Amino acid sequence: STFPLFHFSTPSHTVAALAPVLAAGPHVERPVHDPAAAERTRAGDLDIDDVGREAKMPWETDGRRWHTLDRVGRRGEPCKWDGRILGRVVDRIHELGEFSDTDWNSRSVVEIAAQKKSDGWFLHAITGETWLLKLKFRVARNAFRREQLIDRLNLKTLNQMRELPVYGNEPRVRCKASRGPWQEVEIRAYSLDEIDTPAFWSFLETAVRSFQQLTKTVDVEDLTPWKVLGQRWHLMRKGFTPGKRVRWESQVLDQLIQLLTDSAPGGQFDWTNKVLVHYTPSGHGKPWATICTKKPASLDLFLTGPKNAVGFGRVASLAHDRDLDARRSDDVIRLSFLTLADLHKGDLAAFLREHLAAAAKSHSR
Repeated sequence: STFPLFHFSTPSHTVAALAPVLAAGPHVERPVHDPAAAERTRAGDLDIDDVGREAKMPWETDGRRWHTLDRVGRRGEPCKWDGRILGRVVDRIHELGEFSDTDWNSRSVVEIAAQKKSDGWFLHAITGETWLLKLKFRVARNAFRREQLIDRLNLKTLNQMRELPVYGNEPRVRCKASRGPWQEVEIRAYSLDEIDTPAFWSFLETAVRSFQQLTKTVDVEDLTPWKVLGQRWHLMRKGFTPGKRVRWESQVLDQLIQLLTDSAPGGQFDWTNKVLVHYTPSGHGKPWATICTKKPASLDLFLTGPKNAVGFGRVASLAHDRDLDARRSDDVIRLSFLTLADLHKGDLAAFLREHLAAAAKSHSR
């Protein structure tokens, strides 16, 4: 078939030129587009959340290069401090003592920990600042005096470094007491020249020796405040998530401890955990009650007992809030308290005795 010419009031030269071309073909049938078909799942399709999941970040593929050469600040700007500082310090630390392998696999923190990682970290290098590299060292408490270290290292203040567009008169060396037996020393470095000095390398030798002597002669875990203070730690208003308001009254914990003691006289409290207090009745091989003492939202009591020994209806009137976890081999009841009044909702003392009796019966089988 031929394409009809369109009629215009004035002759169209374009129509005249195209008409024979269109008539000559070739002609094919245009497929009808199906928008729904484009949305159907096909073999090999990826969910948008899976795209790039296997791709590693640059600090994960070559962490040392990222932190010493390709350094980028927190806002994406290039870092101006000398990357050679970090490489030299890390290498020297491993020459001086036995440590775990350097952990380069974080975007803005490099860590060197003790050979036994539970003894904690020795070096934290904060690499995400534009102008200064923060080197934080953990040493034995009172290993260094701040004023003496400032004089020894003789680092200029920022105001004295005219080449930098940042300001400040405070020293770039800081010392502070940390938790447990530790002192934390922070040095902020800009150029390799200012720390490539006998004074700095002598400081580093002393710091390594101090850290390793402490971790080799003392079980650091035994010096944590919950191990040292025991019950006092759990009664203190410390150890909570920073910035979170503690909603439950401190007297609630005292009263709850007394209730557990009255329900199971002669039992044993274990105060050596950071956030949990376990109570094991006399003759039991494992804890019956556990109190979570460092949760800001509520003071939680967990009771472990045999399956189906207590129905949830029995605890419906107790405490401020409650829950039953039946997914484990034993049932675990959670009772949450905010105020002293919550301890008197229902008959908590009677319930504790009932629950303990069921747990004791199961234990004796």
